[in-house]
Amino acid sequence: VVFGGEAGEGPGVRREFFQVAIRAFLAALFVPTGSRTYWFGDTDRPEAYFACGVLLGQAVLHDVLIPNLFPWTLFDLLLRDLRSPHATGTLGLAHLAAVSQEEADSLQKVLSYEGGDIAALFGDLGWERTGSLRGEELSQSTKASFVSAYVHWCLVDRIWAQFRPLSAGFQAVVGSSIMVQQMVDAAHLERIVCGGEVPVDMAVLRKRAVHQGWAHDEQAYLESFWAAVTELPEASKRSFLVFVTASDRVPLRGWDELRLTVQKNGSGDERLPTAYTCFALLLLPRYTTTEFLKKNLLQAITNSEGFGLN
Repeated sequence: VVFGGEAGEGPGVRREFFQVAIRAFLAALFVPTGSRTYWFGDTDRPEAYFACGVLLGQAVLHDVLIPNLFPWTLFDLLLRDLRSPHATGTLGLAHLAAVSQEEADSLQKVLSYEGGDIAALFGDLGWERTGSLRGEELSQSTKASFVSAYVHWCLVDRIWAQFRPLSAGFQAVVGSSIMVQQMVDAAHLERIVCGGEVPVDMAVLRKRAVHQGWAHDEQAYLESFWAAVTELPEASKRSFLVFVTASDRVPLRGWDELRLTVQKNGSGDERLPTAYTCFALLLLPRYTTTEFLKKNLLQAITNSEGFGLN
């Protein structure tokens, strides 16, 4: 990967490319969900969705993690389109809940309701949009088929114009991969693309970290820094990782694979830490007290942009 007019090469530049590209695709093609992920918009740009699918395939091919921005449902749909034996056989409410918890909850209420007036209470949920239910009447005997048809409409018919080219782009890169076709399920594919969701092991990250620009007599300050991030609650530890690396997920081969660089960046209690996520580089000022260190670090990671792309 080479950026026009810029010198640089290696994994950091490649990672920056993926971050810049995924941010552009998100802004143009996807909409945020209520679960801090993104789902297909109604944009009619098949060539752009194809390119996004190529990007996801390249992330698998080059072992580059992208931020965890898509619900696991997307990865199951990609495997279904590949006719993988490990794809889920039937789309259900769990798939829909990962995309829209509100819609899934509404459908669950339909399934759970046992009264004879089910059509009066739930007949206006937009069943006719599925096409296959037009002219049908909601009842206790038909509610399961109604819900199944609605889930299929939400996750297949409604997004087909967008998903199909994205899946084609993904298959253009990894469609012949035996691993992707035959050996992984949706959860595993998500871990390959986005990393795994396990507790942050700060001890391993500290052991693997590189410290740049710090004098020998500043080792106690670095000890204070690592103590501060280690004491953070789990949610804040994840925010710290997003701030520094653009992802809070463990690499496929574990935290040992992630190497952070903590570089001294001058001094001044009014300055906040900054980061270059493509290089997993934290620029940390020298503060006069541990209190300023904790306060400014927490402020920086709390206010970091969106899903952490800098």
